[in-house]
Amino acid sequence: MKMGEDFLDRWVKAINSDDGCALNGRGFSEPITFEIGSVRNTLTIVNGKIDNITVDSGPLVRSVLTLSASEDVWSKLLDPKPPALYNDFFALIAIGDMKFDGDIKIVFQQWFTFSNWVRVGRELQGPLVTASDPEFFDEWQAVGRYTNVTIDGARHKVFYFEAGEGIPLICQHTAGNENRQWRHLLEDRELTKKFRVIAYDLPSHGKSDPSCDKDLYSEDQLLRSEWVTKFVMSFIDSLGIKEKPVFIGCSIGAVIGLHLAAKYADKFRGIISLAGTTPTYGFFHDWWIDPDINTQMNMPGLMDSVMAPDISKVDRQINRTIQSSSPRVIRNDLHLWGVDNGDEHIAKSIDGTKLPVFVYAGEYDFTCPPDHVEESVKKIKGANYKTLKGLGHFPMSECYERFRPTLLETLEEIVSSKS
Repeated sequence: MKMGEDFLDRWVKAINSDDGCALNGRGFSEPITFEIGSVRNTLTIVNGKIDNITVDSGPLVRSVLTLSASEDVWSKLLDPKPPALYNDFFALIAIGDMKFDGDIKIVFQQWFTFSNWVRVGRELQGPLVTASDPEFFDEWQAVGRYTNVTIDGARHKVFYFEAGEGIPLICQHTAGNENRQWRHLLEDRELTKKFRVIAYDLPSHGKSDPSCDKDLYSEDQLLRSEWVTKFVMSFIDSLGIKEKPVFIGCSIGAVIGLHLAAKYADKFRGIISLAGTTPTYGFFHDWWIDPDINTQMNMPGLMDSVMAPDISKVDRQINRTIQSSSPRVIRNDLHLWGVDNGDEHIAKSIDGTKLPVFVYAGEYDFTCPPDHVEESVKKIKGANYKTLKGLGHFPMSECYERFRPTLLETLEEIVSSKS
C-alpha cells in the first residue's frame, strides 16, 4: 500500500466522517505530525477533526508531537490484518519501529483517539474480517457471592463468581481489572462439568470493596508479592477448599501464579500463567494518575494496543469496558509487575518438575512479548512455553474459541500429571 498524498487525503476524510472518531476525539485540539518516510505531514486538529494538513512543514509550523516511521511500517500498521506487534501506535513505539518526538502526554491523552484513527485507516483497505461473536446464552450459570478475607489484620469483603463442580480452578484477573475477564470459562458448559471455576476480584477491584480497615486514598497500597500470595491462599481457605486447585492468572495474575509456584508449590495442582512471566519490567509510573490524563477514557486505546486486531466486536467492547478500576488501583497493581517482579532469581526458585507450570504469551502483546517470555521460561526448571497465535494480552477474554483448545489441553496435562 502506498502512503502518499492521495491515501492521506482519503484517510483524513474518513476520520472526519467517522462517528467513533468524532465521539472519542472531542476536546483534542493540538497540531501533531505524522512523518511517513521522509515526508512530514503536520495535522491541525480542532475538536477531534483534522482541519488542515501542512506537507513538509518547517520549524515555524507548531507541532506538539511527531510520530515517525518508514512508509513500510505505516503500511503494516494500517493493514487490515497487521503483523504481530504492528497493531497500534504505542506497540510500534514499544518495539522501536516508530519514534516519537515531543510531548508523550499527548499519546497518553489521545490513545483511544489514535486507536480509532488506525481502525478507520484499515477500513479503507477493505472490510475487516473478525472472529464471530461469542454465544449469547438464554440463561447464565455463573453465580456471584461474597466472602471475607483477612490479611495482616485488615478485613476485606471479596466478590467472586463461581460455576461448575470438580477440581477447583482459581482465576486471577489482570491489573486494574475484574473477574468478568473469565466469563467465557465460567459459561463453558463442558469445562464446568470437570472444573469448579472460581474467579475473584482483588480488593478495590470490580465488586470487591476496598479494605474496611485501610484508606485507599491516603496511602499507597502498592501490590506486593508477599501480600498478594497470602491473599490468594487466604481466599482459598475462606471458601473451605481442601482439594489442591489449579491456578490460572493473566498479566499480573500470571506473575502471581509464578510467585505462588515459588512459595506454595505443594498447595497447587498446577499453574497456568498467561501474558506474564518473571521477571517483568516497566509500566509502574505516575502517568496513570496524572490529573491531565483521563485514564479511564483512554483505557480502551490501551486495550486495543495489546489485543489481536481481528477479535469480535462484542469481545472487543467488553474488554474495553471491564478495565474499570480506578487509575490509582491500576498504578498500585503495576508495582508488582514493574518493581516487585524484577528479581532475576525468582524463576530459578520454581521447580516445574514438582508442580506443572505452563507459561504462554500472545503474539500481539508488546507488554510481555513472546521472545522475552520464552527466554525467561528457560530459567524455570521443567516449565512449558507456547506462543498463542491470533491472541494478545488477554487470551481468555479476547477470543475464547482460539484459546480454548490450548486451555483444555493444558488442564488435561495438569490433571494427568503425577507431580
